[in-house]
Amino acid sequence: MHYGDALGRRNRRRRIHRERELLKTEVGRFQSWADSYLPHQRCGEWECDYEEWSSIYQAVLGFVAACPFGSWSHDDARTVLYAIARDNEMEHLAGEIRRQHPDLLVWLTHVSIAMGEPDDRWQLAAELGRLASEEAEQLLLQLAHDQDEYVRRKALSALAKLSSPAVEELAVEAWHRPDPHQQWARMAALSALQQIGSPRLEALLTEAERDPRKYLREFAERVRRGDIDL
Repeated sequence: MHYGDALGRRNRRRRIHRERELLKTEVGRFQSWADSYLPHQRCGEWECDYEEWSSIYQAVLGFVAACPFGSWSHDDARTVLYAIARDNEMEHLAGEIRRQHPDLLVWLTHVSIAMGEPDDRWQLAAELGRLASEEAEQLLLQLAHDQDEYVRRKALSALAKLSSPAVEELAVEAWHRPDPHQQWARMAALSALQQIGSPRLEALLTEAERDPRKYLREFAERVRRGDIDL
C-alpha cells in the first residue's frame, strides 16, 4: 500500500466526518429555531423566516458532494430529506441535487417513498420530470399513487413532461378520484392531457367549463385559449 493512497483515504474520511458534522449542526440549528413555532403556526411560508438558509444549502450540498450516497447512514438520509422538505418554497436543494448528482436524486426518491414526507416527495417528483430515464419514470409512476394529493399532482405533471404513456389513464383517474383538493387535481389533469395532445382532453374540458367551482372553470377557459404554461 502506498503512503499517498493511505493519506488520501484518511483525508477523505476526515472530510466526510467534517461535512457530516456540519450538516447535523446546521439542520439542528434550523430545528431548534422551528421549535419556537407552534404546530398551528407552521403554515404558508413559515420556513422562509429563517435567516440562515445559505448555511443550510452549503452544509447539505457540501455533504452530498463529499459523501458517496452508498455510504450514507439512515440518519444522513433523514437529515437531507428533512432539509429538502423544509426548503419547499425555494426548492433550491432538490434542484441542485438533480443538476449536480442526478443518480442521487433517484436514490433519494427511493428513500423518500420509504420514509420521507410529502414536502420532499413532491419536490423530488418535479425534478424527476427533468430526467429522461426509465428509472425516473418508474419512480414517478409510484409517486402518482401517493397518499398525498399534491405529490400525485406533481408526479402527473412530471410524467406529462416525459410524455409517459401512463399519463392519460392517470389523468382520468385523478379526475374521478374524490378528494378535498379534487378541483386542483382536475386542473393538473387538464394540463397533462393538453401537454401530451390527448384526444380525451376535449370531453373533460367541456365538463370543466360547466363546473360550479370557479377556479376550475376559469382554468378550463385558459386551457381552451392555450393560455397556460406547460
